[in-house]
Amino acid sequence: MGAWASYFLAAAYLHFRGAIRLEPLANLALAALLAAPLPVRLAGRRGWRVARHALAALAGVALLWHESFLPAPARAARLLESTGGAISPAYVLRLVGGAVDLLDAAAVVAIVAACAVLARRIAVAPLAFAAVLAVPIAGASGGGAGIPGALARFFDAEARRAVRFPERPAGPELDVVVLHVCSMSWDDLRASGLDKSPFLRQFDLVLGSFNSVSSYTNPSAIRLLRAACGQPRHADLYRPARPECYLLDRLRRAGYATWSAIDNDAPSYRFVEDAEVHGHADAPLPLAGLPVRQVDFDGTPIHDDGALLARWLDARGRSPARRAALYADLTTLHGGARRVDDERRWTRGAADVYRESGERLFANVEAFLDALRATGRRTLVVLVPEHGAALAGTSFQPADLREVPLPAITTVPVALKLVGPGLPRVPARQVTVSRPTSYLAIAHLLAAALDAPDFRPEAILAEDVVSRIPETRFVAENEAAAVVLEGGEPFWRKGDGPFAPVPAGAAPQRPAVTAAGTSPAPSPRP
Repeated sequence: MGAWASYFLAAAYLHFRGAIRLEPLANLALAALLAAPLPVRLAGRRGWRVARHALAALAGVALLWHESFLPAPARAARLLESTGGAISPAYVLRLVGGAVDLLDAAAVVAIVAACAVLARRIAVAPLAFAAVLAVPIAGASGGGAGIPGALARFFDAEARRAVRFPERPAGPELDVVVLHVCSMSWDDLRASGLDKSPFLRQFDLVLGSFNSVSSYTNPSAIRLLRAACGQPRHADLYRPARPECYLLDRLRRAGYATWSAIDNDAPSYRFVEDAEVHGHADAPLPLAGLPVRQVDFDGTPIHDDGALLARWLDARGRSPARRAALYADLTTLHGGARRVDDERRWTRGAADVYRESGERLFANVEAFLDALRATGRRTLVVLVPEHGAALAGTSFQPADLREVPLPAITTVPVALKLVGPGLPRVPARQVTVSRPTSYLAIAHLLAAALDAPDFRPEAILAEDVVSRIPETRFVAENEAAAVVLEGGEPFWRKGDGPFAPVPAGAAPQRPAVTAAGTSPAPSPRP
């Protein structure tokens, strides 16, 4: 195979580094194409040799793309088509730049150089075949064989779980506000320094090991809006669920008037359609007249979240409803967004930009909490991130990419705040829950709040309520990949392929839920 041996040796290196998922059979087929001798009558013709290498080069590029964690070409094409091809070149450049690890690049160069030197003395083709064959041999001892069966049992059990909501709330009138925040994981807070912010300390309860399941917006929204039932498979999100699963429908049956508010109406995401059809959300509040603070990667506007929440407060104040509920989706932290006055956004450090956006989001939410207090109404506010931003990448998956829903991306801080007369801004004791939870826990807390005899934190967050918060095993999945924790270790698969261990450099982030009265903080990166 000549110089092609370096390709297979480099691919094997990247596989064991966790940068790609090498496909042994496809690589062996490519190697066989290169190693097989041409017929005698063609071997002497330069054009045939060039054609074979050109064909192999095309196959090698396609195979390497398939083995990487970049979005599949078909998915990338659909995104370009839906945005009219308006994605900023600077954004693409930063994304591609983040996918290149300097250590890996240097190692690949060293492998190519070593093969060039060794090829003058020995046949390097056997080394290439051995490197490719080492992948399935190593994988055979990596475990994961029993995961598909355990996963099937998990989904069967989840299909039977549900939270019962009271038909008539037992306690006093209580509004419910759910703030669905894009791109905020414990790992992002640590990477940007926002883990030191006092923002989370003002919440009464924090779920420190909450799994958002998906690393993308639309499926995360559908999961939250169907939180009253157990965790469904990704494919089932786009099929009708049982009537008791829809969170807003449960609140409506309990006498709530409901609203939705979304600060970005970009048609490319089909977010509004998915939220309404698959989550039974209301048509969102109009955005006309709201200030535009950011633009998305395709140039569509992102409106000021503080102004959007103020618009709902005005609508709530004019409503005669005794009880009201709001589902608000806020994209201030979205990785593809930039301030309208920040033309150099893609050349600035991602952590710095994220920290600035986070501080602005925190300030707007705090101002909203103050405005709620001023109304004198009792309100239960739930902060739920959609997923993380993948602000800090690994050799397994670069920063900004979320094709594989790693625990560092889907382990997010969920927090609950009681706002009303006589309640302090910062609780004397913050309840922290470190058990693995997911959306069913949110439904449990909301149902308990509606059924509580009064609005005191001691009633809504009573010990028996907190102790019965449903646990959910960590299973995360997107359209493209799935990740599970087995024996405390993460395993992943692409599509319907076999499960394999996630490399150590991309191990899950396990947030340490600290003592009461302080905000939880994630553990150091491994």
